[in-house]
Amino acid sequence: MAPSVLSPIHLPQIAHHPGAAQTYLASWVQELAPAPGEQGQRELVLVTGGTTLERLPSVAGGLELLQELGWRITEVRISGEPSAEWVDEQRRRLPLGGGDVVVAIGGGSVLDVGKTLAAMACEEGPTKAYLEGVGDRSPSGKRLPWLAVPTTMGTGSEATHNAVLGRPALEGGYKKSLRHPAFVADRVILDAHLTRTLPRRVVASAGMDAFAQLLESYLAPTSTPLLDRWLLYGLELAGGALPELLRRHGDDDLEAERHDMALAATLSGVALTYTGLGAVHGVIGPLGSLAPIGHGDAAANVLAPAMESTLAAARAAGGDTESFVESRMARIARLIAEDEVPPVREADQADALVATLYRWREEAREYAGLPGLAAAGVSANHVEAVLSKVSERRNPVSLTAEQWRALVEKAL
Repeated sequence: MAPSVLSPIHLPQIAHHPGAAQTYLASWVQELAPAPGEQGQRELVLVTGGTTLERLPSVAGGLELLQELGWRITEVRISGEPSAEWVDEQRRRLPLGGGDVVVAIGGGSVLDVGKTLAAMACEEGPTKAYLEGVGDRSPSGKRLPWLAVPTTMGTGSEATHNAVLGRPALEGGYKKSLRHPAFVADRVILDAHLTRTLPRRVVASAGMDAFAQLLESYLAPTSTPLLDRWLLYGLELAGGALPELLRRHGDDDLEAERHDMALAATLSGVALTYTGLGAVHGVIGPLGSLAPIGHGDAAANVLAPAMESTLAAARAAGGDTESFVESRMARIARLIAEDEVPPVREADQADALVATLYRWREEAREYAGLPGLAAAGVSANHVEAVLSKVSERRNPVSLTAEQWRALVEKAL
């Protein structure tokens, strides 16, 4: 047997049950910053979406309790994809020292901003100076305590080492990470009650992104036998929950599916951290730096054609590469099948997985209003620019220029 080294997998303390926000939000904030700051009053920086608090009374109640206990709350509300420059504008509004604790309640961009504000409170200079591939400084890893309350069942940012910031533009655009292993949240609240009132489009795009992260990680040559078990569990959770959420999100009887999807999304963040990602994110990373399209919308459109192209490239390569990709795709096809899979060849089952992903994309468009890339503002000019920047990252097989072009055109 070949020697191997298994890296430790770090997860924060997680409350994972419906109603967890009402139970833990105030008490965990108190634990993370138990003593008043230098000014004699504890300062909480709350990062959230534009209307998140208004639709989540259980969260609002926990914040009101903290105010009664003497906490002063400074709100940072975001919409869209935040840039490093926008983050610096918010930093100038914060209490001295950046506050005592940061609480981020929302989707992936909200969590990324919360993570960034917690980190940049302990750094000097502009945020952009610390971004990979853009700046010339490395984060120290020092940060304020921060608590994550994800509400979209998507990126798993609460469990990752990085925060993604960007400013899309054909000229001078960027989408880069602020990264350090110390940036994983201290505490995480996964509460299915918080996701029930989400727009179905958000559930669809975020869920497809989470599934993409899990699937790409399972196909990555950098995965390990230990991490494979986590990934298979996450894929099984997401594969059972996502189709129902695409078709019927909002129904009263889907709390179990929302509960499962929330954990699957967190596991997808673990996957991203420990394996790196493949062709899906190799396209949507550059796409997000160039065009005004949301990360989840891009992932939902690119997932199926990226898997189709990866499978075709593996078959063209033949040998162990073909066997590895087909067998892994076949296993996921069997794992997530809504009906019993007949005893056919693994090659046929791999094809069935690709077909399932295309069906999910069509259901996301039909039931959730997911826009195609063109409808979201991606033009022919963007396509050429994306193709000049695509990256295979941890894809199990290299794609040719022709395969990349076919992938992007099918995504449109």
